[in-house]
Amino acid sequence: MKVKSIITRALKYVGRDDLAKALDADETLTSEGAEKVETLLYCFNAVEDELARYYFPLVFCEEFASEDGNYAIENFSHRPVKILSVKSDGKAVKFTPQPKFIRAEAQKITVRYEYSPSAKRIDGESAFTDCVVGESLVAAGVASEYCLIEGSMQDSQLWESRYRWEIDLAQKKYSAPHGTIPPRRWV
Repeated sequence: MKVKSIITRALKYVGRDDLAKALDADETLTSEGAEKVETLLYCFNAVEDELARYYFPLVFCEEFASEDGNYAIENFSHRPVKILSVKSDGKAVKFTPQPKFIRAEAQKITVRYEYSPSAKRIDGESAFTDCVVGESLVAAGVASEYCLIEGSMQDSQLWESRYRWEIDLAQKKYSAPHGTIPPRRWV
């Protein structure tokens, strides 16, 4: 899914078809239009992070080598949220997570972890490319966040309910490797 496509759909959801058409046609936006799109991009990044952290974990696996058994978090390809396993030669290895590194009792390890997606730009690709998370789900979340920022509480609640409904629907299709408890929702 393209970020631009999701933002275009969110613009249509919030009644800004004019901006959606301009963005879709790669027209130069007015300063007001560019500001709205930048706000929607901020909302997109917040929604994508929420989805990855609480509903549809993004999992990555990579190998590391270290002489002293310390593996710096900054060397990971993604920002780890939760370490699922650490193995060496296919066997589980004891590890201790620290704020800036992982300490393991091996010189070569394979780490499987859930991660938070990096912030995207308008021309970027969503982290949810091969998942049940669809464009309409993300766009509904973006529209809800945007309406909240703009101070339109009624519209925000409308899109929030659609967003939550689509999350519930997608979770029925999604088979998580482990059970999760969704975050508290404020009503």
